[in-house]
Amino acid sequence: MKGHSLKVLVAAVALGGSSAAFAAGPYIGLNYTQFQLESDDTDNKLKPEGITLRGGIEFNEFIGLEARGAMGVRSDERNSIKYDLDHLYGGYLKVSLPLAEHVRPYVIGGYTEARGKVTLDTSIGSASRETDTVSDESYGAGIDFQLTDTFGMNVEYMRYLDKSDYELNGISVGFRSAF
Repeated sequence: MKGHSLKVLVAAVALGGSSAAFAAGPYIGLNYTQFQLESDDTDNKLKPEGITLRGGIEFNEFIGLEARGAMGVRSDERNSIKYDLDHLYGGYLKVSLPLAEHVRPYVIGGYTEARGKVTLDTSIGSASRETDTVSDESYGAGIDFQLTDTFGMNVEYMRYLDKSDYELNGISVGFRSAF
């Protein structure tokens, strides 16, 4: 009986230690994001760049909520079409699967609103179409890597907008800090 209790205690400590690297609680992060705007109107894939601020709370090692705000830092222009991302923000549910002590893949889904500007330069002048507010359901997947008890990094793909005539996707890499 005493040997059995010792085994249970050792197992509990081992299991508790393996998930301690991803402790539940609040976090904040910053990502570099390369967005990609694909439109049915053109074969061009415009790739503006942005910075995304993320903040969230993980209730346990499986479920969390996250809010994001992004702003464009560099526009992209191809074949006389230019796209500037003004800003983007949203809220998301994050579902993780702890595979290893310091590696946790996840899927994420929620709702995003974005604002950007498309400009077309022609030989007779310039025409721009500004989108006031575009919103849509969003989803993606990524991997969190925990480097220390409070500091980690992640890699992620996200489909922010999926409209009938265009899509806005993002590939990002960044850091996060738990507190």
